[in-house]
Amino acid sequence: RYDPSLRLFIFLIIITSIYHPLNSPPPRGGGFVYIEVLRYLAICLVIALHCVVGYINHTEIYGTRTWWLCSVINSFGRMGVPVFFMLSGFLLLSGSGALDVRSFYKKRFLKLAGPFLVWDAMYYLEGCVIKGSWSVLPFFQQLVQQGSKYHLWFIYQIMGLYLLTPFLKKIVDHSSTKELLVFLAVVLLQPTVFRLINVVQPVFRIAPFLALVEGYVGFYLLGYLLGTRDIPPRLRRAIYLLGIVGMVGGTWGNYWYSSTEKISFYFSEGYSIMQHMTAGALFLFLKEHGGRLPPRAAGWARRLAGLTFGIYFIHVLVLDILVAAEGRLGGGLPLVWWVVFNIAAVCAVSTCAAFSFSKLPVLRRLI
Repeated sequence: RYDPSLRLFIFLIIITSIYHPLNSPPPRGGGFVYIEVLRYLAICLVIALHCVVGYINHTEIYGTRTWWLCSVINSFGRMGVPVFFMLSGFLLLSGSGALDVRSFYKKRFLKLAGPFLVWDAMYYLEGCVIKGSWSVLPFFQQLVQQGSKYHLWFIYQIMGLYLLTPFLKKIVDHSSTKELLVFLAVVLLQPTVFRLINVVQPVFRIAPFLALVEGYVGFYLLGYLLGTRDIPPRLRRAIYLLGIVGMVGGTWGNYWYSSTEKISFYFSEGYSIMQHMTAGALFLFLKEHGGRLPPRAAGWARRLAGLTFGIYFIHVLVLDILVAAEGRLGGGLPLVWWVVFNIAAVCAVSTCAAFSFSKLPVLRRLI
């Protein structure tokens, strides 16, 4: 349970969920409204995933209606992080900011380091208060790995992709579409294609080499290709069909390879081919249709997109508080309705907190 002394940390975390350097605006113009819609949709999907992951791993509810609901939400939620990577790949590889390696690194890493260190320290202190023990060494041990809270791994991963971006930029600028598709296939070969084969048939393991390039580069390249190329109608329909197949196949595959003894989510893992199929279809669908929003809706999309990373940082705290209060708030609710309530509440509270405090100029300067 949360001790009242956590109020200080809750307050500090909320006031930092504002317009910090991570909330870089996308290109303006009607044709790019879909980017802003995708940003906010992606963070809602991430929240949905984090709300169900604590339940879906329980073998005792495997195969029940609750498990199937959580499994479907899990399949949708897994698209959130890939969409973030695809957006970054499209915006950074299609722009000119990565042409100068030194200035790109300086701009990206200096803007990222400050907010991240503040959040990482706050989540570590939150954990210390809950456990009732204090020590400095574990903080630094976690800092050089994946951070003090499970969702902070994304910041480490995006920094890794930033390291590669100037060189990927040179590749995409001097490659044809066919060459980039071959490069994408090479990137996905070991972590995605061979891994899928090894899961489907365990008779012999295919692993002639390790991943040649970090697996999330696949989403980076996919976002660039889908965002910069005009996709013919027939190919668009094929990509949408692949998205549906990926959604159904991923959900069913997780069920098929799970049991009452062990839950397996290979088909929802980050490098899974299902994630490329579903996230790619979602990205393309909103690219084709997301720019048709009326002006007022487009304005709201822009405001919400500007709060994305503030919401990303704060939503785990909001979820922690709800889970801690589950016995009192959701004791009479069926688990299905509690999961739905969690998703709606975390999205709403995190968004409102970030939006409200973004209106206070003094608080914007705190980071």
